[in-house]
Amino acid sequence: MLPLLGLTTALLIVSGSVLASAIPPTRRSESSFPIGWTSIGCYSDSSASRTLRIAAYTDVNAMTIESCITFCASGGYLYAGVEYSRECYCDNVIEAPGARIDDGICNMPCVGNTTETCGGAGGMSVFQDTALPPPPPPPPIPVIKQTVGDFRYVGCFKDGVDGAARTLQTQLDIQGVSAEICTAACKAAGFILAGLEYGQECWCDSYMPLVLPAPDSDCNLACNSDNKELCGAGNRLTVYQDTTAQPLNAQVCLTTTQLHSSNEAFAFNLQAVPVTGGAPQIVGNYELTASAGQPTYFQLSMAPVDREAHSFTLSGNVLQPDDFEGEGIPIPIEPEVGGVQWFAAWSTFTPYNKYCAKPNPISSFGIFFGPPILSVNNHADLWALCPQVPDGEVLIYSPPTPSLTSNTSDCQAIVLEMTQYNRTF
Repeated sequence: MLPLLGLTTALLIVSGSVLASAIPPTRRSESSFPIGWTSIGCYSDSSASRTLRIAAYTDVNAMTIESCITFCASGGYLYAGVEYSRECYCDNVIEAPGARIDDGICNMPCVGNTTETCGGAGGMSVFQDTALPPPPPPPPIPVIKQTVGDFRYVGCFKDGVDGAARTLQTQLDIQGVSAEICTAACKAAGFILAGLEYGQECWCDSYMPLVLPAPDSDCNLACNSDNKELCGAGNRLTVYQDTTAQPLNAQVCLTTTQLHSSNEAFAFNLQAVPVTGGAPQIVGNYELTASAGQPTYFQLSMAPVDREAHSFTLSGNVLQPDDFEGEGIPIPIEPEVGGVQWFAAWSTFTPYNKYCAKPNPISSFGIFFGPPILSVNNHADLWALCPQVPDGEVLIYSPPTPSLTSNTSDCQAIVLEMTQYNRTF
């Protein structure tokens, strides 16, 4: 018969495995951790949003707190975390939505040392290197500044794409660029518009004829002098306008400098836009059937089957369609009241030279922004689309009464916008 003491000892030995499984592992003394590392508690964690997420590894046989800390410390990380007995995670911040939870959730022994606790299911045992200084705060997320002194943000625009000229013509040589620096420099130089591109370029102008809007998300490069602000991107301009500038007179023709055409003709496409609102329609140049010994005539046309050439130039107050099929450049003829805009490929004609571009009173971005509108005989407001059998809608200059503004008129008042040059219509 065994002594009572011996029986008790035997029962404990026999029941050892049961008792061991019922007793949670103890936390290892922090004196065994690498110097400077200390436990900061149990944190929530999920596979969808890790509390520590920059570096990680799994060891199904030998994971311990010390091995995880050593791994994270070798990468210079501030935090180390063990989870589910075998997983190790590192980071320099406690990522959202990780938060302190009851230490009882971190209740699983490390597979490499069952006397240590390595997190749990949904719980991460987190350790911090107190010897390292805390990481600097993350840099601010840069934004497009909406107002800068007297300037307001107008939008993000494409620049110098598809063979087009620069959206704003004058570049200033500035080493460090921000919205404040560029707008102030453009204003000091006498300009109304300022644009920032590629994070480091400053452009100025007083009129923007080629308007190709882009989403604000396209202008996504930080300014090289202020990483809190966005300064355009490659071929993208963040454009600002001086709100104190005197508006342009919509009845005065734009100069060649304003059209960026001091060295060459201003190239554009035409589109008819209803002044009361509505979808624009592309305008083309239609060749009429020629008679023997007579000039070949062309006219501006709206019918898709008729539009054979779509690009035009304005040079020396002369409106010139592109050369079509080698027949020569059609020469403009003065439009008559109630008539169409004619052209003739005939060398004996003198080109009519009373065309110009004017500011667009219905531009979405205001009077300093294009596309400009085509004017002839100092009128940009007399074009109209009128029904004509059997041709459908015909582009007419100054149709006779009833008035364009009358509800009884069959004609629709339009402006002819001089849009981005593009041969692909």
